[in-house]
Amino acid sequence: MPAKMKTDKIAETVTPIATRVANDPELRETAMSVLDSAKTVLGKVQKDGARSAAVDKKVQDEVVRAAKEIKKGMAKATAQPKASRKKKAAKAAAAGAVAVGAVVVAKKALSKDEDEFEYTP
Repeated sequence: MPAKMKTDKIAETVTPIATRVANDPELRETAMSVLDSAKTVLGKVQKDGARSAAVDKKVQDEVVRAAKEIKKGMAKATAQPKASRKKKAAKAAAAGAVAVGAVVVAKKALSKDEDEFEYTP
């Protein structure tokens, strides 16, 4: 697959997520928290070295916190927006209308069958 096609595909995937993060203050705050945690961990690794940072309990806690924030942020960013109550009510009304229409049509069809086969002794 050419590189141009790969980057276009990635851009199509990332653009809606980036737009949501830009427009939603809660997602933006989560992203900033993740960035701060990553900077803290990276700074500690660069300062003390990877081995001593890996055994440091504070660094481990920061990594766990960052992972939880990333998971929470991605779940919010990739989740579909919830339908409003008006849309839910409209869908329920439409389903009800279809059900009522089906009952009326079935009733008329059954009543026609009864009239055609009347039995008189």
